[in-house]
Amino acid sequence: MAAACACPSIFPTSGAMSKSTFDASDSWLALVVRSRHEKSVKAILDAKGYRTSLPLIRCIHKRRSGVAWDSQKPLISGYVFAVCEQDNPLRIVTTPGVVEIVSFGGGPGAIRDAEIQALERIAASGLPVASCGYTKIGEFVELTQGPLRGVQGIVLRQAKTARLVVGIEMLQRSVSVEIDMAWAVPLSKAAYQR
Repeated sequence: MAAACACPSIFPTSGAMSKSTFDASDSWLALVVRSRHEKSVKAILDAKGYRTSLPLIRCIHKRRSGVAWDSQKPLISGYVFAVCEQDNPLRIVTTPGVVEIVSFGGGPGAIRDAEIQALERIAASGLPVASCGYTKIGEFVELTQGPLRGVQGIVLRQAKTARLVVGIEMLQRSVSVEIDMAWAVPLSKAAYQR
């Protein structure tokens, strides 16, 4: 995984943090999990029948001796995403490794499906990815070409490269991925899927 970038905050929020209303029918929950337990929590939730998401990226490690190996690391460490089961939503919390469900005002916070899909597509693209501070200034775009076609985010320019920043508003977490500017078409803030 590339080094974290120092991105200014570019996603608009109302107040300190926008609170999503929870609709259990098809809303994604953000589960805080124990350090380095993301994959095992996902496996257990999958076995319980939950619909889960854990976007993983390929990391290549190299020892001083020159021996290299690769591994899969979570795109956003410390979290697993799951769709709530209407019959028994508390079964999630009893899963080993789950610390808590991210919530606001006593109820679980909902994450839009488009945000989860964007993270999954970025992880699967194989493009260079970096963790990024949650950002607020920039141009809203939708990619019309390339492996991330249809993904919406905000473009930042860093030196000679352009990066698309996609975030989970509720968690105030973002990732940036290197893109070709020819893939991007500007959107108005109103057209950006919120």
